[in-house]
Amino acid sequence: MSMTRTTVYLSRDAKQRLSLAARRRHRSEAELIRDAIDRLLAEEPERPKPNPPALDMAPSVADDVDAHLSAGFGEHGLEGDWWRA
Repeated sequence: MSMTRTTVYLSRDAKQRLSLAARRRHRSEAELIRDAIDRLLAEEPERPKPNPPALDMAPSVADDVDAHLSAGFGEHGLEGDWWRA
C-alpha cells in the first residue's frame, strides 16, 4: 500500500490521549490515526449518490418557442424592410 504524508492538527488534550492510547496498545500514533480514518471512511458510500435538483414542470419558453419568437419579430417576422429604418 502506498502512503502519502499529511499533517493533522490536534488539540493538546487529543494529542496527549492519542500518545497514551498508542503506548497502551503498543502501536504508533500514525497507526491509530489511520485505523480511525479507515473506520470513518468505511461508513461513507464510495461514490456519493447524485442529488439532481427537482425539475419545475411549468411550461417554459422552450415549450412554446415559435410563439415567443413570432411575438418578438412581429406579425410578418423578418419580411419587409422594417429593420432598415
